Amino acid sequence: MKPDPARAVEPVPRSSLPIPASSWLARITALILFLGLALGLVLPKVAGGAFLLLALMGVIWLEPGLARRRWDLDGHERLLIFAVVAFVAVWLLAWLVHGLGPIGGDDVGRILRLLLIIPACIFLARVDGLERSWWAGLAAGAIVAGLYAIAFAVAGEPGTWAERVGGPTNPIYFGGVVLAFSVMLLPHLADSMARPVVRASMAVAVVLGFVASALSGSRGAWLALLPLLVIYLFTLGTRQSSRVRFGMPLAIIVFAVAIAMFPGVPLGQRVIDAFSAFDGAGGEIVREDTLAVRWALWQLSLDQLRDAWLFGVGPDGFRAALEQAVAEGRVPTWFLEYHHPHNQYISALMIAGLPGLITLLLLFGVPLRRFAMLWRTGMERTRLCGWAGLAAIAVLAVMALSESIFQRNSGIIWFALLLAAGHAMVKVRYRGEVEAHRAPRIHSLSVIMICRDEADRIGRALASVHGWADEIIVLDSGSSDGTPEICRRYTDRVEVTDWPGFGPQKQRALERASGAWVFSLDADEVVSDDLKREIDLILSRARPHYNGYRVPWLTMAFGRALHFGHWSRAPLRLAARDAVRFTDAQVHEKLEITRGPLRTGLLEGALLHHVFRGHEHARDKLAGYARIQAAERHAAGRRSTRAGAWLRAGLNWIDNYLLRAAFLDGRAGWKMSLLQAAYTRDKYLELARLSRQG
Repeated sequence: MKPDPARAVEPVPRSSLPIPASSWLARITALILFLGLALGLVLPKVAGGAFLLLALMGVIWLEPGLARRRWDLDGHERLLIFAVVAFVAVWLLAWLVHGLGPIGGDDVGRILRLLLIIPACIFLARVDGLERSWWAGLAAGAIVAGLYAIAFAVAGEPGTWAERVGGPTNPIYFGGVVLAFSVMLLPHLADSMARPVVRASMAVAVVLGFVASALSGSRGAWLALLPLLVIYLFTLGTRQSSRVRFGMPLAIIVFAVAIAMFPGVPLGQRVIDAFSAFDGAGGEIVREDTLAVRWALWQLSLDQLRDAWLFGVGPDGFRAALEQAVAEGRVPTWFLEYHHPHNQYISALMIAGLPGLITLLLLFGVPLRRFAMLWRTGMERTRLCGWAGLAAIAVLAVMALSESIFQRNSGIIWFALLLAAGHAMVKVRYRGEVEAHRAPRIHSLSVIMICRDEADRIGRALASVHGWADEIIVLDSGSSDGTPEICRRYTDRVEVTDWPGFGPQKQRALERASGAWVFSLDADEVVSDDLKREIDLILSRARPHYNGYRVPWLTMAFGRALHFGHWSRAPLRLAARDAVRFTDAQVHEKLEITRGPLRTGLLEGALLHHVFRGHEHARDKLAGYARIQAAERHAAGRRSTRAGAWLRAGLNWIDNYLLRAAFLDGRAGWKMSLLQAAYTRDKYLELARLSRQG
């Protein structure tokens, strides 16, 4: 692989280099991951031990880079780390403010374990070849749990939880996690690229996983099944035949209902009991009526929160409210057995108030968003890993509606293990998929570019696509610094024209292209090697899934890469030539799909955007854009005031720096946020000036 010309030449920290699959470290890691998934549901301490070992290996491996603060993390990893740290920090702050009692003291150690997600995820993402252990571990875990549950049921002897199977933890986590395993494996049932024996093994695993979950009698996780099957129809199912797309979810629903209603299966009886509990609501609460118990716990918690929802009541507030309710005779004495309200969302509100709930939703939402984004990529194998991660976090998030999963050791361990491994597996599979692709492009590709006075950087942009694109078309609008001569070193399709504006000029370039597909490249951009390989993979298919693909910008400014903020969005750049055109905007033009389906795909590889030459160029560039944008808005009938300009600037800063998380890019994110806010202010101040003149 040739080095990326856009990156400075410097020693690469060991923590950023992939670990070869053939190395002893990779093999040990794969074995630990496999054993944790395969045996964690039936043997005590195995899942927790596997996760702690992986996290420890991550700390040791990453230590040299961490000690020198040289982290080679992508935007997804940074956002996940922020979500984990924010959740833990808010809870620790709540404990500090409200004080720690016996219950809160026990929870501190559990919550702190979530921080181990960070080294585990970063480390696993660097280990090549782990996906085989990941899938095999999930399948083996479902099969082993299914056989374990069947053996328990056949034995006929009541256990700790009567007729319910609980494994080494309890029925809630045994049934919920094995159900997650089964749903995570669903795409492999229809994977035409897998060998028949693999598909058969996956089918057995899915069936036994559902059986094990039904025998556990755990109802909470099953609430996630129907929404996930609906999501399946509109994601992975869209690339399958109609028979498979609709037949598989239907078959799963029928099988799930059949197994639940089978005589002697606890799940069916517990569902019936749940409906009976609703019919008989208002009577005396008994231990066996778990829904009534939970409802009473939730009501008690929400009553306590009525005047404290903003900052909560602390880690021991629930216990205090419960003891008071028992003393007043509102609930039976045996309610004192409970230490949390059996709802993680209410627990978050109780302990840390609104910040606790927000960070909890962030902890679930960040990985769910990441996995959901993979639906639109062209990476077929990577999408399967994305589905597995989505299913795992979705099931656990639904379980959290009826169980405070972060106040149980089992909940912490399984969430941490599945999140860290699932997030890392996406990166591992993507790296393997793009590097393994060897098929030639079927569709021809034209790169189009417009420029003026870009001699100092256009060579870098053209070098990144020279020898890769089938043709390169450059339209120069009167450069005086020798830009056309530089362009002719890379292509003979260079033309000097007048300047009609950004949109019309790019449309001219598009009309001169002859390739079936076009890639719009600016002079301050560089196509990364990963992006080129990903585009090659997409254009090697007879029928790409979309008419256009958005490409994520990795903005390079102020000496570092910026992963967050509006400047790191994903513009539409790759498209079928006959299906798109550029807008007529004088600045900030867009490529739009005009024919066929309007939905666009999303690529993973980065388009490196060297947006500014320096601070002076940044100010001049944005000032010019502000004048053009203000004139366009004024011509369209838009008006502004000076006060409105400053208000918009403030909102722009909040949007970029806080809501779009530019603060995660450190000082560079701060500088870019201020620049963009100043640009917004100047744009609307100019519009206000034009408004007064008009």
